[in-house]
Amino acid sequence: MAKKILIVYGSHAGSTAAAAEFIGKTFIEKGGSVDIKAAKKAGSPSGYDAVVIGTNIRAGQVNGAIKSFVGRNKKILGKVPVSVFAVCLTMKDDTTENRKKVSAWLAPLKELIKPVDEGLFAGKVEIAKLGVFARFVAEKMAKLNDQDHTNSGAIKSWAENLYNRL
Repeated sequence: MAKKILIVYGSHAGSTAAAAEFIGKTFIEKGGSVDIKAAKKAGSPSGYDAVVIGTNIRAGQVNGAIKSFVGRNKKILGKVPVSVFAVCLTMKDDTTENRKKVSAWLAPLKELIKPVDEGLFAGKVEIAKLGVFARFVAEKMAKLNDQDHTNSGAIKSWAENLYNRL
């Protein structure tokens, strides 16, 4: 019987949503039944065999819609295997130090849901997709430009290994 898996994500500019879709496709290739939903539109996770929660990290903070989703559904999430993944520009340099830093930013979620695994990935910056304030900070203060650090191979490998653990 196929595992019924919910993938919930919070994304500001699209990288986390893209990673969620990619993870979902990988699970389907492995034989899973998958629903992928934005946290703002996701209802209850009841009825699923497992849940994967994805968040962007901005300024060291988990996506607000993800915090709300986990808070609303903490009891149900405690009854099924849950995993988390983060998409964060800090991971463009995949070092032990950066992994520790990004993992620590997930602490508010991990305290509530005790994930079976976590994936930490870089994403991309598309200045035009950012809000006015974020665009100002990215361009003027952080001196960022459009860049893509997505590592599809790392996401796929993590998803394949995770599927077997859910």
